[in-house]
Amino acid sequence: MSLFTTLVRRALPLVPKSVIWTVARRYVAGASLEDALARVRTVKADGFGSILDILGEGVGTREGAREAVAEYHRALEALPAVDEDATISVKPTHLGLLLDPDLCAELLGELCAAAASHGRKVRFEMEDAPTIDGTLEVFRRVRREHPNVGCVLQARLFRTAGDVDALLADGPGLDVRLVKGIYLEPPEIAWTEPADISRSYAELADRLLAGGATVGLATHDTALADTCIGLLEKHGRLARADAPAGGGAGDDPGYEFQLLMGVRLDEARRLRDDGHPVRIYVPYGKDWHAYTQRRLAHNPEIARHVTRAFFGLK
Repeated sequence: MSLFTTLVRRALPLVPKSVIWTVARRYVAGASLEDALARVRTVKADGFGSILDILGEGVGTREGAREAVAEYHRALEALPAVDEDATISVKPTHLGLLLDPDLCAELLGELCAAAASHGRKVRFEMEDAPTIDGTLEVFRRVRREHPNVGCVLQARLFRTAGDVDALLADGPGLDVRLVKGIYLEPPEIAWTEPADISRSYAELADRLLAGGATVGLATHDTALADTCIGLLEKHGRLARADAPAGGGAGDDPGYEFQLLMGVRLDEARRLRDDGHPVRIYVPYGKDWHAYTQRRLAHNPEIARHVTRAFFGLK
């Protein structure tokens, strides 16, 4: 870890919210559902699908977990007016995983049923290493009754190849978002060098595609995206050049590229223009400040923008 990154992490709690927001507004739709719907409409007009996520994790009460689900219900009711195809994404600890895995499974199942009634998918996200076993246990339980739920796997972790094999063995219909992983795990359980993480990502993508899974290829790395395109071609999964943009109606190729809002729009447009389905992750909610601080702590380039804004530099 560089000295600059270390200093930024220590300084972040001292940076005023107003300064953080000058950067956050590029990566977060806003605090309200109305803010998020406006951004989803813009994303759709630009030819992309959307993934709507309500920011929040580590809720401390059962009531807090139920409030999160209630907000997702509001979002599901409102989404048809702006995008018929948007999916939703939810963090396990936002649904109370750390409080009670049974409660988490109950709430996730409720959310999946509601989403299915609107013809939408739910993505059950992945957090740091101590929560992985619980997350996968809840996911596998809920998936038995709700095929519209998908999970997230992190390429940086040594264990992920085994998790892929176990999930594929559960039967057809597996839907995975594959990410490099933002959580900086210890070297005893994870690769730490970018080249090793990218190699692992490509190997896992190959394994998932070979196993017939639907794969969300979540990367902003052009070289890695091109590697994945080669794997899609290898497995006969490339979308038609005339396929609808943004994951709309038509033949489903069983994959899409996924990128964070405000990050590498040039890459998203390149992939879209080459005929690939592309979906943009649109986060919103009252917890935007904590989310942004985590992103800044793990992304020195964004942190530089905050540092310069703090000191009034252009």
